Amino acid sequence: DVPGTITLLAGPKGSTFYQDALRYREILARHGVVVDLVTTARQVMASLAPAALAKGQTLGLDAPGPCPVQGDEALLAALVRNLVDNAIRYSPRGAQVRLALRSDGGGVTLAVDDNGPGLTEAELARLGERFFRVLGTEASGSGLGWSIVRRIAESHGAELRVMRSAALGGLAVRVRFSAAPPGGPTGTA
Repeated sequence: DVPGTITLLAGPKGSTFYQDALRYREILARHGVVVDLVTTARQVMASLAPAALAKGQTLGLDAPGPCPVQGDEALLAALVRNLVDNAIRYSPRGAQVRLALRSDGGGVTLAVDDNGPGLTEAELARLGERFFRVLGTEASGSGLGWSIVRRIAESHGAELRVMRSAALGGLAVRVRFSAAPPGGPTGTA
C-alpha cells in the first residue's frame, strides 16, 4: 500500500461498506491530490481506442498544455472514461469523437464532442437519471454512466453542461473544474 492512498474494496453496491467507501472517496475528491487531466485523458483515450477503431471512428485529443485539477485520480479517470465511452458507443460507424482540455488560470474545461445523433430536448432533460437510456439505441449499457458522471462532477465541485455540439453537430459535454491550488500534492496519473 502507498501512504496517502485508499483502495476501494469490492463489495455489493447496496452495502453500507460500499456506500461509506464511495462517500469517503467523494470527500477526498474535494481535498485530494493535484491531477493533470491531460495525462488522465491520454490514458483513457488509449484504452478506448480499440473500441473506436472497431467502429471506424476517429478519436481526437486536443490538450496543448497541463490541466491541473484537485481531486481523486480514479474518480476523474472514471468521469473521462464514461464521457468518451458514451460518445463512442452512441455514435455511428465512421463518427468523430473529440476530447479537448483547456486551462485558463481560473480553472480547467474538459470538452467532449461527437457527430453522433445527439439528444432531443426531452432526452437532455432526463440525462443523468439513474437507469435512464435513450430508446431505440443498439448500444448496450445499464443507464448509470451519466448518473456516475454527474456525481463525480458534483463531488469535485465541477459544473457539468450538455448541449448540441456546435463543432460536430452531435452531443457536446463540458465539465468546468476550479483551478488546483498551487503547491498541492500531486498524483501518479
